Amino acid sequence: MSDLGAMADIPTSVPIDAPASRVFDDELHTALPALQLLYDTAPIGLAFLTPDCRYLQINQRLTEICGLSVEDHLGRSVRDCVPALAEAVEGIVHSIMNTGDPVIGIEVAGQRADQTDERSWVTYWHPLRNSTGEIVGVNVAAEEITDRKLAEAALKASERQFHTLADSIPQLVWMAETGGRIYWFNNHWRAYTGTPVGETSPHDWQTNLAPTSLEEARGRWAQALEKGTALEMELSLRGKDGQYRPFLTRAVPLCDSAGAVYGWIGTHIDISERKRGEQEIRSARDAAEGALRNLRETKNSLIETEKLAALGRLVAGVAHEINTPVGNSLTVASSLEQRTVAFAAEVARGNLKRSSLNDFLEVSREASSQLVANLHRAAELIQSFKQVATDRNYSNQRVFDLGELTEQVVTSLRPGLGNQHLTLNVACQADLTMNSYPGPYGQVLTNLFLNSVTHAFPDGKTGAIDIRVQAAGHDAVDVLFSDDGCGMSLDVLRNAFDPFFTTRRDRGSTGLGLHIVHTIVTNFLGGRLHLDSDPGKGTRIQLILPRDAPAGAAGPLDLN
Repeated sequence: MSDLGAMADIPTSVPIDAPASRVFDDELHTALPALQLLYDTAPIGLAFLTPDCRYLQINQRLTEICGLSVEDHLGRSVRDCVPALAEAVEGIVHSIMNTGDPVIGIEVAGQRADQTDERSWVTYWHPLRNSTGEIVGVNVAAEEITDRKLAEAALKASERQFHTLADSIPQLVWMAETGGRIYWFNNHWRAYTGTPVGETSPHDWQTNLAPTSLEEARGRWAQALEKGTALEMELSLRGKDGQYRPFLTRAVPLCDSAGAVYGWIGTHIDISERKRGEQEIRSARDAAEGALRNLRETKNSLIETEKLAALGRLVAGVAHEINTPVGNSLTVASSLEQRTVAFAAEVARGNLKRSSLNDFLEVSREASSQLVANLHRAAELIQSFKQVATDRNYSNQRVFDLGELTEQVVTSLRPGLGNQHLTLNVACQADLTMNSYPGPYGQVLTNLFLNSVTHAFPDGKTGAIDIRVQAAGHDAVDVLFSDDGCGMSLDVLRNAFDPFFTTRRDRGSTGLGLHIVHTIVTNFLGGRLHLDSDPGKGTRIQLILPRDAPAGAAGPLDLN
């Protein structure tokens, strides 16, 4: 924009020809009514200057721009009215008087007479000729553009701020016109593609695309331009090193207050690290799933091993018990066989006596009686073994007294104390009728007992194990298993029920005892349990079991 100093090289002295001025005054007098109508209705500032730069006509709009009234202008020179602009105005008028050419779009800056802030105008200067073609004055039109200049300055400042911001973020940023022609890239784009400033084509983003995604990108971009909707997709862009890297590309329309699209802004976010991370996560997930499968297989194998080991101990015990009646039966049967052979020989000789017959019958009766008793005992043991073996896989739900069952289980556990100086105390409330699964309940008590003996009292320490059974309302029972052993640290307490977690793996522990307890109580018996322990203060495990076990639990006992 021109300022007041821009006219310093134009002569400011304007000679006035008196005869010509009189002719001009006469003609002006005739034209004044028409000029006045034009001046009064014009939305911009208008004035008429004589060759010596006096105001002969001026409208209200121009006086508002200058800050002086119409009366203060008429007949007065520019130097008297707006001295700050006098030099520039006189230079323009002198130029028009000499050349006869209009001066269009001159921007000037200055201050109003009644204000201190600087204002800006754009002015248009045209010569006024008389009937003989002689220039007798200059018509001036002025439009204040202060607000527009401020808006342009603010816009430029905003653009600079945006460009600075866009250059500071770690993304490739570009801007495009309404039709999609890209006219600006940020520094990160140039740094990534190696394109210097001034050598960027509006279609460079397409030349840097991977050939495999170029057609899709063009189609999506054309669709976004047509509909005025945002675009988002993954693209591979070639860097200055020739390598293609994945980017998340977004293009967002810029809309005015009426919703019309006036431009686009696009970003490319490098997602190479994210892609590598996703691949690493997928690989880690696959490895973890494989490890989990192996772990489950190992867990199932160990559980089956423990089941078979327990079953083996059960078989050995039952075999020992069956051996006595079967052995007795074999002895009686052998003796009876010998007597039968002797009796048959005597009958064959034909000298059978009544006394011999009576002796044989008596021996046969006694042998039969012993055989029946021993075989009946063996049959009971076998039936019991079959029932126990069946219960281990198909635990039958039945009604039983919880106190009596607990006493029976504890009786079988006491021999497991061996030479350890431990006391096993049991207190059971009477008449606690349950409709549940006795086999799994006994396994829970057994696992808790073995876990306590193994872990709570290391190195042969003395102590006590207490089992207390009582009612918990009308529909549940409370089984409290506690010991005064070494207790658990917070870390051990948090992981106690996790499969394969054990603090004594060096002693052969598998870490499945408490996990099986938790699984049976929560999944099979339909109860819940709470574990509380402090180092040096023992361990307390509370089981809350419903008197009526949930329906549908009677099936293969799954501890996985």
